[in-house]
Amino acid sequence: MKDILPLKRLFIKTELKEKSLINLSVSNTHYILNVLRIREKQKISIFNGFQGEWEGIIKSLNKKKSLILIYKQIKKQEENNLINIIYVPIKGHRNYYLIEKITELGVSNIYPIISEHSVIKKFNYKRANACAVAASQQSGRISVPKIHEFKSLKSILSSWNKKDKIIFCDETEKNFFFNDLFKSKPKEKINTILIGPEGGFSLSEKI
Repeated sequence: MKDILPLKRLFIKTELKEKSLINLSVSNTHYILNVLRIREKQKISIFNGFQGEWEGIIKSLNKKKSLILIYKQIKKQEENNLINIIYVPIKGHRNYYLIEKITELGVSNIYPIISEHSVIKKFNYKRANACAVAASQQSGRISVPKIHEFKSLKSILSSWNKKDKIIFCDETEKNFFFNDLFKSKPKEKINTILIGPEGGFSLSEKI
């Protein structure tokens, strides 16, 4: 019955290859011991975001030194469709819940921005990245979205490739709906969504 259950998963920032021995960080060791509750000689799934997914075996596991033997590749890295989200962070735990769901949906790049109506003036990268990693591990994806530098809306748009169209979510729009966009321009590839603050973008920003 144990072999039927899916392997528990771990993201690491290390190159992966067959028969290599990986020395785990203290934080990853803590995660395996206390969250995944895996013990020595048990199998685990490993991925680093660019070399696919690998099966490994816990060779040793303690608080000071833990080792995983990479056994074989079980899934090759896929070329996912590039999806970008530009958004204004919201207050408290809801922001990290949003990052979790964005990650589960397969978004490639997350661009947190500051707008005139922003409530959040600082962005906690460490917590946001930890949230994205955890969501990737739990959802089965073999990549982790890149979270970009916290910039102003103006700065992001001024450096954006003009050929890459952006879907702007305007809460005041009454006559144009999401499905209409794809009916009117079926041949145009649009892979970026811009989401404003809770109070919406200011009039000057919309212009």
